[in-house]
Amino acid sequence: MTPIFSRTLKALSALLVVAVLAGCGSSSTVDPFKPTRVIGLGDGFNDSARAIAPTVADQVAANFGLGLSSVLNTGSITAKIADLDSQITSVIGGGGFTAGDLVVISVGIIDVQTNSNPTANDEVPELVRQVQRLLNNNVKHVLVMPILDVSRTPWGAANSFEQGSVPVTNSTGVFNAEVLSQLAANFAGRSPNSVIYANSGRSPISSQFLGMTASSPIWISPFNCFKTPCSNGATADASLFDTSDTYLTPAGNKWVGNLLYAATSQGWR
Repeated sequence: MTPIFSRTLKALSALLVVAVLAGCGSSSTVDPFKPTRVIGLGDGFNDSARAIAPTVADQVAANFGLGLSSVLNTGSITAKIADLDSQITSVIGGGGFTAGDLVVISVGIIDVQTNSNPTANDEVPELVRQVQRLLNNNVKHVLVMPILDVSRTPWGAANSFEQGSVPVTNSTGVFNAEVLSQLAANFAGRSPNSVIYANSGRSPISSQFLGMTASSPIWISPFNCFKTPCSNGATADASLFDTSDTYLTPAGNKWVGNLLYAATSQGWR
């Protein structure tokens, strides 16, 4: 692990624990779960065909001490929430899920790009249905990634998407809030808790991204430039976004994967 990501994890360890989906009726005992396999579902963050290594799921697995032979990525750069169904079906057809699997879901950014109000339709309830389908198929641990603010991406800038919008009330903010609300409504209070939405406490992905992209001109920290290629001559791995204008470089995926891993330390209660 590079020093900067090590420092990130050490800093996060000092934060107060916020059990996002822990209900009043859940157990106070932390499940010391260590997966035997990590499965990445969803969009380009878990698409190994992009040749961007590591994927987010790869990085989560690495933090658990697992190699790439223990990771299965089924994501696609064009995938929406509706595509989770076929991805899950593919895993079931290829041998199925086991209780030792940790399923990492990264999905929703394409839904927001193509529909400025996806929460008004069936996208988030469909995400809930697919999480429940995983639980019905022997999965005991599901980790859901929030989406990054679409208006702050290079794609958002190039397409004049909600530029200058308020993060809490723009499409991304409303989407993430609705995901949290519906996951909590459907899965909080279960014992043991099988679902973690990694967007607060030790895993403040959204707020860190907003902080890193708040200044103008944009200056990314711990990254040296906004997208590949870096105009300041820094290496591509020092940038946050790759040439897709939507997804991240290997360094960016490591940042997200480390924060997702940190969320698991909140405990499967």
